[in-house]
Amino acid sequence: MITRYAKSIVYIALTAVMFLVTALSDDALSVEELLNLAVAVIGAVVVYLVPNFSTAVGKYAKTIATAATAGILLAISFLTDGISLVEWMQIGIASLAAIGVYIVPNETRVLSTTAYISKGV
Repeated sequence: MITRYAKSIVYIALTAVMFLVTALSDDALSVEELLNLAVAVIGAVVVYLVPNFSTAVGKYAKTIATAATAGILLAISFLTDGISLVEWMQIGIASLAAIGVYIVPNETRVLSTTAYISKGV
């Protein structure tokens, strides 16, 4: 059961680490850091909600979502008043989360295609 949610668990755990790094690094939360955390939390929700597909592009849907989240974090940091050390750490953790979501396998549901053959009497 837990393997079905493995990618979500990895991303949620790294989002929690991102929050701790942000909160404990400089004892202050700036607006940009809070925006980055909000985007990371939304990314965690998206990773949870995207179904586990086993073929084609759907196989990488969760990884694409996490990479997009890391890209949005980077864009927010660039568009504000420069990138602080804490924001670089957030971007790094988001990038590691995307890599982790790619690496960690998820269980997919496979329908059985076994045909039942009855023997004649």
